[in-house]
Amino acid sequence: YSLHIPRPPRGTLPHFCQLTFIASGDAYGDLVQLSIEKFNLGRFVSHTTSGCPDGYMQIEELSRPLNSGYWCGTSWGHNVFYSETSAITVMLRVFNLSDDDGNLNPGAFSPQDTVLLGVSYKFLRKERAILRYGAPYSPSYRGEDVSNSFCDKTFENCDKKNCKVQSPNFPGMYPRNLTCHYHIRQTRVPDGKIALIRVRQRNPHLIYIKDRNAPHLVRDRKLQVGPNCYVLHDYLVAYDGNNTYSPVLATICKGGAPLTGITSSGPELLLLFHASPFDFPFQDSPRRRTFGFELDVEVEFVDRESTAYIRDGSTCDYMVSSRGQRSGYIQSPVHSLLPNTTCTWRLLAGSTEVVWLYFLHYRHVLHPEMPVPAKCSNTLTITDGDAQTATAESNVITVDTTINSTMNDTEENITATTVIGQFCRPDRLPRVCSGVHAPGPHAAPCLLGESYVSNSPSLTLSLRYAAGTAPAHIEFLARYEFVDKRQWGVETPGGGPCDRTFTMQPDRLFASPRDVFLFGRGGARKLRCVYTFQAEPTERIVLRILRSRMGSSCGTLYKHSSRRYECSHSGADDKPAIWIKEEPWEGVLLMRACICNISHEKPFVLISYTNEIHIIFSIPVMTPSSDYNDYFLEGEFSMIDASMGLTKKSCEQGARRLAGRHGNFTVGITQENHCPALPRLVTAADGSFLFLRVRGFSASETNCDVSARINIYAVGGLSPIASICPGKQSDYTHVFSSGWHGPNQTMKDELAATDLWNTSGSMNIGQSNYLYHQQQLEYQKRGRHHQRKQQVSRDLVVEYVGNSSERATITWVGVWKPMQTAPLSPVGVDLCPHRCPEIQACLPADLWCDGTVNCPSGLDEGAGACGLLAALPWVYLAAAMVLFISLVALLVAVVMHRRRIQAQKDADSSMVANNSHGLKSTTQDFLIPPDKDSW
Repeated sequence: YSLHIPRPPRGTLPHFCQLTFIASGDAYGDLVQLSIEKFNLGRFVSHTTSGCPDGYMQIEELSRPLNSGYWCGTSWGHNVFYSETSAITVMLRVFNLSDDDGNLNPGAFSPQDTVLLGVSYKFLRKERAILRYGAPYSPSYRGEDVSNSFCDKTFENCDKKNCKVQSPNFPGMYPRNLTCHYHIRQTRVPDGKIALIRVRQRNPHLIYIKDRNAPHLVRDRKLQVGPNCYVLHDYLVAYDGNNTYSPVLATICKGGAPLTGITSSGPELLLLFHASPFDFPFQDSPRRRTFGFELDVEVEFVDRESTAYIRDGSTCDYMVSSRGQRSGYIQSPVHSLLPNTTCTWRLLAGSTEVVWLYFLHYRHVLHPEMPVPAKCSNTLTITDGDAQTATAESNVITVDTTINSTMNDTEENITATTVIGQFCRPDRLPRVCSGVHAPGPHAAPCLLGESYVSNSPSLTLSLRYAAGTAPAHIEFLARYEFVDKRQWGVETPGGGPCDRTFTMQPDRLFASPRDVFLFGRGGARKLRCVYTFQAEPTERIVLRILRSRMGSSCGTLYKHSSRRYECSHSGADDKPAIWIKEEPWEGVLLMRACICNISHEKPFVLISYTNEIHIIFSIPVMTPSSDYNDYFLEGEFSMIDASMGLTKKSCEQGARRLAGRHGNFTVGITQENHCPALPRLVTAADGSFLFLRVRGFSASETNCDVSARINIYAVGGLSPIASICPGKQSDYTHVFSSGWHGPNQTMKDELAATDLWNTSGSMNIGQSNYLYHQQQLEYQKRGRHHQRKQQVSRDLVVEYVGNSSERATITWVGVWKPMQTAPLSPVGVDLCPHRCPEIQACLPADLWCDGTVNCPSGLDEGAGACGLLAALPWVYLAAAMVLFISLVALLVAVVMHRRRIQAQKDADSSMVANNSHGLKSTTQDFLIPPDKDSW
């Protein structure tokens, strides 16, 4: 509907006119829309004081206090008013008719215009007012009205609501002469979190706060801030708190641009909207259809211990000490900051540590709706050293205040600082290591070229906001870590970065490195540390590993069969492990144990055989996430006096190194003599193989109750090729050195040979068990292709393990294989005259008939080997036997042939006699003419 009110004549002044518009509800609407098409009422002089001397227009709503705000002058553009209630009253008062030419009214119509007010109006249903109340499926929460106020509202817990902060009568003209307070607070906060309130608007058409009395000739999508909003005194102020005494985060006006966001530093934010008392209906753009503003409310929860906000009553200064936490994250404040604010992060490490810092995310964020900031308004500086001292207002982030005695306070040590990076321009960024948190196989370690490492035990970051965060701000997330460069022991000359040597020291401790740059997370692909422990010649070393871990693919197994610790992966060369080895003889390594995971409840203890022992901390392959928390070793060591039991010559290294064609020795342990408990080295002579004969049986995990084992190793082997349970029974175990069965022997042949020896109980020398390398069998069963390549050696090392008082005698013989074909050998010459057929081995001649059984069957001491027949030439005797058998066979054949011929002749003679005395046959009667009678 349209309505025009004419100008009153002069004789009716002062003139008063009241128009009431009522929406009757239901089909007749709930709200009133009033569009001002023409308006010409007196002069407009000022926005603040006596602005309408000739008269004014006032709008009053039902059930709302009368607001002392006025419009006068001449309208311009599209001006619409939407009621908040079902009825409005428009009051027009005219005190004086001015004959001016409209110069005081910037958008005036012609002076001859006689219309005082021209409006069009209609009534709207509330459910169709979507812009104000939201869609039915997502209604807007417009806050709770504060009693005895015109437009004050409160908002609580907007994390679960669709909160919208709107100007009065949005999206239409807002009344004049008002001050609205919007209190926004968050009362429900998760444990360990802090709530931050943010208001923003992404739609540039939903913000328009009048800032001038003339049209904008240029389409400038910028908001006005600060003093520029005090021309008309229509503005919106954001306070970082719950009252007007809190710091002012921003003062904005104008519109046509999105609002990036204004964020509080705590759970409360106060918005104050102010409109001047006097104005004239003016819309600066004919394309604009909204007045006032609508802001979205968001709630962000940040960690209470993070650097994403400034503590209440504190400055933007943070200090992180390695005494409390080893690593963490720092980030720029996510809330708004005032101009000339400087945030500082001090990272203080111990005296043996350095600081490693890398950025996961870094970017300059320009706010296009704000005025362009000055050059280098936000500057980040990275300083090697402590750039400032802690103040009482600093936020000290610390979890534990326990002082580590091995670390000194960095504030006493650092006197000089060095700037290692300064960045202020958006096109020049610090080093960013974004791949470190990439998921799955795309993860990559952060290299030194992508990060910052201090040379001193401290690092300082400072970020200065010269113009605050209103025009632009910096978003960054960085990870810091205090890298412990300390290593126990003394650096091994010519060794790797973590090879250490330990002698008698007061601490007597050792541990794997905690330097992250030696692990996968620091860019390394593999790690191998060798720890050498050295004692006096008359001393031995006791190792006690208290705690260790070598990833999830390696476990520690205690083998009851050998009474030693081994790794679950059986020494695969691509798996991590902790190897303990020593050299009982020069160039001969003996692997004492392989361990992975050890706990405090069951520490690992080992005593060396010599005065020097080595621990190899080996990680062949590491992932980008591997570090010292996945692979570590901690232990202690001590020296014990071993001179009392090792003074005999039989304990010397050379005396325990045995060589020759054959021999024997005794192993065991006694209180007065420890020498038999030391390992023995048996060396094969002239390229022969070693054949050991030990009284006892093959030990398994359950069949041996004796607290001692005899382990036999191939030199360079990782685990025993045989573990024997010593006993006094008539059982014997026989062991060959490596290579006897050839590299291509199949499992079927091994099992057949094993069955042969297991069923040979009828031998007069007792039960004999034939052993094979159980590790190789397991590798073949499991199909392991990555087993560690071992050096092929025919020498054997014999180790006695345990504390049993029983002693065992071990004999060895150097044997060789009989050759199938002997090239360049005389015909008829036997290359293996002293053969043990049951083991297919050739014995030395001096062991044949020496009074000691060396063949498992006792053949070398039997009558066939040592009696009268042994003196005959076996080759010729065998040939004679063959010839004799051939002659006998020939004689039998001749006799049988003669007998067969004689029997045939006798049969023919008998037939002729019978025919001479009997009847003639029928055939003869018909075919042979009868003889003529003689008579």
